[in-house]
Amino acid sequence: MKQLFLLLLLALLLIGCNQNKSEEAKTDLENPNYISHRNLLNTEFSKHNFKTEKQWDSLQNISIKKKNHPKSKLLPGVRTFGWHIYPNGSVYKNYNFSLLWGVSYFSYEIQPKTGSYKNIHQWKTTALIDSAKTKGCKVFLSVSNFGARNNRIFLENKKAQKVLGDSLAVLLNQRSANGINIDFEGVSRKNRKQFSQFIINISKHLKEVDPNYQVSLCLYAKDWNDIFDINTIDESIDFYTLMGYDYFGSFSKITGPVTPFTKTKKFGKGLQSSIDYYHNKGVRFDKLIVGLPYYGAEWYTKKQKIGSPVNTFKSHPRYHTIKSTYIDSLQIPVQFDPKSSSSYIVMKDFNNEEYRQLFFEDVKSLSIKYDWIKEKKISGIGIWALGYDDGYEELWDLIAEKFSEK
Repeated sequence: MKQLFLLLLLALLLIGCNQNKSEEAKTDLENPNYISHRNLLNTEFSKHNFKTEKQWDSLQNISIKKKNHPKSKLLPGVRTFGWHIYPNGSVYKNYNFSLLWGVSYFSYEIQPKTGSYKNIHQWKTTALIDSAKTKGCKVFLSVSNFGARNNRIFLENKKAQKVLGDSLAVLLNQRSANGINIDFEGVSRKNRKQFSQFIINISKHLKEVDPNYQVSLCLYAKDWNDIFDINTIDESIDFYTLMGYDYFGSFSKITGPVTPFTKTKKFGKGLQSSIDYYHNKGVRFDKLIVGLPYYGAEWYTKKQKIGSPVNTFKSHPRYHTIKSTYIDSLQIPVQFDPKSSSSYIVMKDFNNEEYRQLFFEDVKSLSIKYDWIKEKKISGIGIWALGYDDGYEELWDLIAEKFSEK
C-alpha cells in the first residue's frame, strides 16, 4: 500500500513538471502573444507606402531645428551604434554623428519567397548616409525578416538567399556603405542549421564582393529557441548587436522594465544574464554592442504596485513623449527601482479608475548600465532607436560623458 502511494505521488510530480515545461514553452519567440517592438513598429507603419522622407516628417510631425552639437571624439575602440528607422524621416538632421561609430538604416524588408525586397524605403535617396560619412560614422543596411513562417520559407530556399546576396551587394555599392545588420526574428528551432548556413554564405558572398564589408547580427534578449550557434557562425560575423530590450512589453502578463539590469525575483533575468549567456556561448566582449531602448512600455493595471497583473497594454511611448507629456506637462514624478535599475511612472487614470504604469530608460538608469558595460570592456552600446529622444539633449550628453574623450 505504501509503495502504491509513493508511485502515485511520483506520477503527480512528473505531471506537474511536464505542465510547467509546457507553460514555459508558451513564452518562446514563436508564441503569437510575443511580438518585439521592432516588429510592432514595422506592422504599424508598413501600411504607408511613402516615397519621400518629407511624407514621414508630415505624418510624425517632425520639425528640424538646426543644432550645433559640441565637438566630441569617441574613445579609442568604442563602438556606439544606432538604428535609424524609416518612419523617422529626416530627423537624422538633428543627430550628433560625431558620437556615433555606426548607424544602420532600418530596413531591407525581405520578400521570403524571392529574396528580393518588399521595401527598402528611402535607402537609395536618404541624405542620412552622406551626413554620417562626413563625420566618419560607418553606415549599415539592416536586413529584416519577421515570423517563423517567413523565416522558414526564406531559409529553406537557396535561390532566394542568392537573390538577397546579389541585391545587397548592389545596394551597398550604390551608397558606398560599410555592411549589413541581420535582424531575423522568430526563427524556429527547426531552421537553426539553415540559419547558421545562411549567415556563413551571405558573409562569404559580401566579403568576396568587398573584403571591407562588415556583417553584423542582432541577438535576441532571450534566445528561447537556441537559434544562435555562435561556434559555427562567429568567424563570419564582425560584430553582434544585442537587442537588450523587450524583456517586458505588449505580451507581458505583469508590468515590468523594458530592460531590467540584474536578475530579480520579481522581474526575472535581465540584461546581465543575457550578456553572460552569449559570452558563455562564445561571443567575445570586443565583438559585442549592447542595444538599449529609447522607448518605454505602458500598461493599465488595477493595482498601483509595480509588477502588478496587466489589464491592458497601452503603448510603447518614445523618450520624447515621456519627457514632454508625462514629465514636463503633467509633472508626474519619476520613480526608480534600484533592483532592476529602471525608471518608472505610476499614475491614476481617472477615466476608468485604473492605474497606468510606465517603465523606461533615462539618464539615471542608462548611466548605471553604461558604467557596467565599460567595466566589462564590452565594445559599445546601441540605440533603438535614434530620434526617439529628439528635442532633448541629455541622452547625447550622457554618451559624451561616458564614451568620448574629455
